[in-house]
Amino acid sequence: MMDIKIYQINLSRDDDRIAFLGHSQLERFQESAEVNSGIYDKVFEGAVEADTLEGVYQMFNCDCPDGFRGHSLSVSDVVEIVGDKDAGFYFCDSIGFQRVEFDPDQAQELDTGMLRVVLVEPGKVARVAEIDGSLEGMQKTVGGYIQAVYPFEETVCLVCNEEGKIQGLPLNRALRDEDNSVYDIVAGTFFVCDCSTENFKSLNEEQLKRYTEKYKRPERFMRVDDQILAIPMPIKSDKERER
Repeated sequence: MMDIKIYQINLSRDDDRIAFLGHSQLERFQESAEVNSGIYDKVFEGAVEADTLEGVYQMFNCDCPDGFRGHSLSVSDVVEIVGDKDAGFYFCDSIGFQRVEFDPDQAQELDTGMLRVVLVEPGKVARVAEIDGSLEGMQKTVGGYIQAVYPFEETVCLVCNEEGKIQGLPLNRALRDEDNSVYDIVAGTFFVCDCSTENFKSLNEEQLKRYTEKYKRPERFMRVDDQILAIPMPIKSDKERER
């Protein structure tokens, strides 16, 4: 098992036409043997069932995992190994891989118009989903005008239906303060996404796992004296859901 990221050249920014060329040819075409990080897009991030770079190459040519948004792994692509003794950046060369210097901050996220989010629906288990990131697409996901809520310390937000309570949508999940007391309840479907820029972005793999777990169990609500209690509901098995 390896945690990796894959970067591929965006042809629209490849002014020197070096896409799919071996490392030894870089200097000839761009007057430098260094990899130009700024012409790359990040097309994948996550854990894969591979132990070597050769295994990664085979996987991304024969059985690409979910979330991969690029072409088959090819010469000039860069694979980053994350959090391992061999951590670093590796250029996919004509034969094998060559370790290189690479600045991921200069690379860009591949914009497909889709967002990978944690989708939370009333009465259902939270799940990872890919949704249309346009305004119309997000409105369709939540069933109305969108509203961003910021209950987290990190730059992640919860996007819900602005008029969920007015429309009488089913109560979904509780929002809690730092003392774990319920201060509000989200009505209707919502999703959790990255809000570190002016446009909403996909969550990373670690965030997807963490927020799926956070909102995993559906909740029902009751008032006791002046307090609202959120009670996690049991999760039904696949057989129970089919009945």
